[in-house]
Amino acid sequence: MGEAPRQLDLLDPVTRFCDESLPASSIYGFLFRERDRLFPDGLFTDLFAAIGRRSVPPSVVAVVMVLQRLEGLSDREAVDRFTFDARWRYAAGVGGWTALVGWVRPHVLVDMRERLRGSQRPDRVFEVALTAAREAGLVGGGECWTRHPSTTPSRRWTRSR
Repeated sequence: MGEAPRQLDLLDPVTRFCDESLPASSIYGFLFRERDRLFPDGLFTDLFAAIGRRSVPPSVVAVVMVLQRLEGLSDREAVDRFTFDARWRYAAGVGGWTALVGWVRPHVLVDMRERLRGSQRPDRVFEVALTAAREAGLVGGGECWTRHPSTTPSRRWTRSR
């Protein structure tokens, strides 16, 4: 299982730009600050074998999945956003213009959903994100997340008014 970077380069222009430009209440800043607490490596150990090729860090994929769901994007659109939108890389804790670009591909999102679907807790990413968003006051004002039955865990949580 791949592990996400724990400390970003203080001179990284993407991180510095986002730190200075994004409002403290933004979802990107929230995910950047809380990613390690919300999506620790231990949350995903049951999904990966102890041996084999290292994967894209699951915490990075989890952040991409959360932002994908928030923005209602397809896998390809989410990968495109991760590649070209500094806020997404900042939220995922990877910063840099080249950090992990090219690692996150549509098949990585499909693979993670398949792994989650076959696990004991298939909705863990969205349950954690929803709980954290409620605690942070990011979900409210008439808008809530509701669970819809489907065969795809990433499509079970949708925004409603």
